[in-house]
Amino acid sequence: MLPLVPRRFLVFACAILLILSVAQAVLGPSASEPLSGQSHPKASDEWREASPTRVLMRSTADWGRILFDDFNGTNSNGIRIKSVVSSGWIEGRDADDQLYAGRKIAWPDTEYDRVVVRKGDMVAFFKGLGDFHDTEAYADLVLEVNIELPRVYFWLMTGGNGTTTFEIVSRDTGGTIWRDIVVGAGETVQVKRVMSPQPFFQPGRTETTIVVVWLSIVIIAIIVLNFPVLELLTQRLRRKTGTSDKRHAIRHAESGRMAEGATEHK
Repeated sequence: MLPLVPRRFLVFACAILLILSVAQAVLGPSASEPLSGQSHPKASDEWREASPTRVLMRSTADWGRILFDDFNGTNSNGIRIKSVVSSGWIEGRDADDQLYAGRKIAWPDTEYDRVVVRKGDMVAFFKGLGDFHDTEAYADLVLEVNIELPRVYFWLMTGGNGTTTFEIVSRDTGGTIWRDIVVGAGETVQVKRVMSPQPFFQPGRTETTIVVVWLSIVIIAIIVLNFPVLELLTQRLRRKTGTSDKRHAIRHAESGRMAEGATEHK
């Protein structure tokens, strides 16, 4: 018979399973709430949460933004911000520098010689006109991508004469998903970038649900091993086999006796 696993180990394993389940149910929806308190976009079948990403902006320009939206704010571009985990400056921040990250942030645009206000999902910085000192800012995002589209796009925008490097990095692997450089020419520059949605999804990413499933399998295996199920089945089969053998021996003996009686009668 296999040695029994200590009962306290079973209690510990069950406690881990309970904690993971509660954490997934309670913390899952609220762990990545936007910093600005904005509501999450409504989930649908075609939109899938991408691997955690970090947007980096290194710039000597007056201002810059990466717009994960279309110009109408409807996310027909196939990529949108679900929530902002954190954001901040890495270096070069002055007292008047500003950083924005979130959903449906207002931004000015020019249309037929007039200024219009649009809204969209973005990460943006503003240092002030004529401010060309080096700066670097970041934003950790939870993005959602429309997997039904073969291509998605976003906009890069800068102002002034500086150079801005935009980079999207996977927080799971540390690798670069996408990178580009925009060189200003004294005017507002708007550049559309198109890419496949696949780089936003990391294969082999471990989800909490997978961990819970595997832990459940381990606990069930431990419980089965703690109860002599196999031994009981083996013993029952042996008893049935022994009973059958006894019955067969009895029948064989009775047949022999009947044969002997028949011979003596003759």
